[in-house]
Amino acid sequence: MDEGYKSKKIRELAANARGQLIGKYGVAILATLIVSSIEILLTLFSQGNSITISTTGYLMSLVITVIIDLLLGILVFGQVNFYLKIARGDESLALADLFRGIRGLTDKAILVQSIFTGFSVLSLIPSVLIHFGVVYVPNEYYYYSFIGVSILEFIIMFISRLYFGASFYILADHPEWSVPEIFRESIYLMKKKKGRLALTYLSCIPLFIVSFLACGIGVLWFASFFQTLIANFYLDLIKEEPWTPNNFNKPTNSPGNDSPTLDIRL
Repeated sequence: MDEGYKSKKIRELAANARGQLIGKYGVAILATLIVSSIEILLTLFSQGNSITISTTGYLMSLVITVIIDLLLGILVFGQVNFYLKIARGDESLALADLFRGIRGLTDKAILVQSIFTGFSVLSLIPSVLIHFGVVYVPNEYYYYSFIGVSILEFIIMFISRLYFGASFYILADHPEWSVPEIFRESIYLMKKKKGRLALTYLSCIPLFIVSFLACGIGVLWFASFFQTLIANFYLDLIKEEPWTPNNFNKPTNSPGNDSPTLDIRL
């Protein structure tokens, strides 16, 4: 930890990301296409097996969706590893890095993804209750309930990223750590940085809108930029905080020690 280190401003992180992608946009966009194509195929498979008329069909659809979401953790981990290399200027960068999760870290990648899958399932509870009639919604209000549920799902998933967003990056740097250690370290690192990460996400909205309006083609550029930006956020983050899986085991009376309890403030 560098005691005198001051975190970079969001615009500095964005400038770093743009500079790091110079000469690498081609491979980065190709990586985005590969990841997006696999995700779309898996999503279509999930929807193709959705039979929502019966209770059994609906529940089976949910189970398939959960399994696919867990498996996507392998791909997410590979993508994180790929963009970390870009952010670090690693000359060994290759498309094969996207599949690092298949080479010996499949179980940990899935287990790390499980925290996000869990939050996703939690966010689906209102939809399930409405579907089975546990919560009655008149037809004239069904559209509004759909919007409300969608907003709730977004908020829950957004909050999960503020606490556990560093997990895959930590796994990439420390594959020898256990998954509970990775989760604890992510919570510790994000303890006072949740607001800053939220602002980083929000700062990208105008850029996303502009890239989307460019016939959608700009989204490929934006996706590469966004992933590199978040990788830079992580690298900036670990320069400020102690780097050990035992942060939560420090004596509470040690000088300068912060309480390791979970801070639920955003």
